[in-house]
Amino acid sequence: MRLENEAPATTVERTIENILTNNGIKASDIQFRDDNRYLRIGYWEPLSQDILNQLGDLVIREQSHYDDDCGWLFHYDVRQ
Repeated sequence: MRLENEAPATTVERTIENILTNNGIKASDIQFRDDNRYLRIGYWEPLSQDILNQLGDLVIREQSHYDDDCGWLFHYDVRQ
């Protein structure tokens, strides 16, 4: 569930959300976070290569790191 400040705030973010919802991801699982606005899906879930291809240059890079309690966590830097 996303907070109000995690909803899309720009045209780029709304376009990303449209692509993701068209691929079956619930809007409530799509979160744009922090001042530099990165994209998080659900609880740090990865996106498929097919979806990343559809997003094209809207997503700048995939970031991941390993957490001892949760495993791999993914988020995506988005074009501003």
